[in-house]
Amino acid sequence: MRLKNLLFLIPAVAAVAGCNVINPAEPVPTYIKIDSFHFVQHDPVEEGPIAHNITCAWIYYNNNPIGAFDLPCNVPVITEGDKGLISVWPGIALNGLVDLQPIYAFYNFDSTTLVTDPGGVREFTPVAKYLNDAKFPYKEDFEIGNSFQAFDPDATGQPVIQRTKEAQYVLSGGGGGLIELTADHPYSENISNTGFSIPQGEAYIEISYKCSVPFEIGMYNTLNTGVDAYNYIFGVKATDTWKKIYIELGSFTGTYKGKDHKVLIKTSLTSGQSSGYVALDNIKVVTF
Repeated sequence: MRLKNLLFLIPAVAAVAGCNVINPAEPVPTYIKIDSFHFVQHDPVEEGPIAHNITCAWIYYNNNPIGAFDLPCNVPVITEGDKGLISVWPGIALNGLVDLQPIYAFYNFDSTTLVTDPGGVREFTPVAKYLNDAKFPYKEDFEIGNSFQAFDPDATGQPVIQRTKEAQYVLSGGGGGLIELTADHPYSENISNTGFSIPQGEAYIEISYKCSVPFEIGMYNTLNTGVDAYNYIFGVKATDTWKKIYIELGSFTGTYKGKDHKVLIKTSLTSGQSSGYVALDNIKVVTF
């Protein structure tokens, strides 16, 4: 009887052992916690004031992609061996769209060693800065003057971008750009007064803004054929806090080839509004 019971138990033990082989214990991840990026400058004169809106982190472990994560994030990483290399690339909301957050081509990545610590958390604040190859063919921070004028020089009385020192309309430094609309003057269209070249390929315009009315951002260009062309690329909603937007320009420059680009900004009162404003600061075009 005892022998029979023992023989019955042997297959059961083998079955349990087999389950452990087929379904091994799940590895416990080590976590990397990133709240934000720390942004630094190579050259404040060349790059202009610091202002960024890095919204997500693209994370790699030993050069293998882990994924893109909205900031702040606490990301599980299945490590290999005692330690590995974590690389973090800054991502931005393309044209302000949170569903499109690519790696920003003009910012560098940062890395750190992740020591294996199952269940443990490693905090990391990656450093971001412009790549050495980044170029800035146009900048307007309103510190010294104002490079904008009325798009239509014959539009008398139309409000245009003015330089202001009022603190509520200045993000950084001593000056900002301001458009003020009234019921008598509900529309404003502006163009930068100096043309600049944008090479074919990757290019963005970065703008910091705060506004009580929506506004649009566009580009103007004298084509290689000598014909003037322009297009408004993107519209921005009203916000009572300072924000920054990155607007992709490669599609425009690829379609409208030329060497005399200018920035366009227009706004108007919406239905029911009797006044409104658009505050702008740290406008820059970035290329390679």
